[in-house]
Amino acid sequence: MTDPIEKATDVLGGDELAMAVARVRPVIVKQLGDMGSPGDVEDVAQATWESAWNARHRFDPSKGSLHSWVVTIARRRAIDRVRAQQRDTVLQGQAEHAAEARVQSAVTLTAPDHAEATVDALAAQQRVRRVLGVVEQVMQNREATSRALALVLVFGDDVALAARGLGVSAEVLRQSRRELIRCCQVVTRAQDAAAAGAPVTMRTLIECLPADGESGDWARQMALACAQAGGRFEAVTVAHVMDVTGFSHNTARQYLAQTRHLLQVAMTVLTEERKTRH
Repeated sequence: MTDPIEKATDVLGGDELAMAVARVRPVIVKQLGDMGSPGDVEDVAQATWESAWNARHRFDPSKGSLHSWVVTIARRRAIDRVRAQQRDTVLQGQAEHAAEARVQSAVTLTAPDHAEATVDALAAQQRVRRVLGVVEQVMQNREATSRALALVLVFGDDVALAARGLGVSAEVLRQSRRELIRCCQVVTRAQDAAAAGAPVTMRTLIECLPADGESGDWARQMALACAQAGGRFEAVTVAHVMDVTGFSHNTARQYLAQTRHLLQVAMTVLTEERKTRH
């Protein structure tokens, strides 16, 4: 006599599971809440299908419907994603705090103290203006650049005050500021590399990447990922980034996209600087 559970397992195919997962997308969206982007929903849906497929032999129709079973799995995968995002946010926050502390000593983005208006301070001011001029040209999101500059130069780095004045959330402002700081770091390092006569190689470009404090150095991480990909950055995948950083799939994907943009920034600055020096 055929076991009813075994029989149900035999007819539970991939297409049926895919349809069941598609029907629980609203559950995934609700479980993720404000932290869920379309990409997150897609990743959780994929993880739900994989978990359901791998555990299909445990599905017992006598204990409940397929829909209820998949809903339970979807909620668990969504909770896993939220926890991973929270962990990544903590790691990135620690890293960026340390990175910002270092870059502030090299590139001051606040108004200069009049009591320190010496020749060195004036030279530093000119360097800052030069860096920011380049940053405004190379940052992908001009609106984010304007917000970050307003936060620092107009609102004195007071996030709460700037959020009210600009009509955007504090988190949006912090993200814009992080992007500005990173871009300033890359531009500064690329300018220094050009001044030192460094060749425009992948190694030089990677060395221009920002530092990431406690979670490790961004340049070191990307160098490791590049080495794993056979020495070609264009061959670096999200899996390589996950391996060297410990980030979740979604965060690693964003990290890789940011890295590609910052490497392009470094390439642009190095190329333009070399032209002006010849």
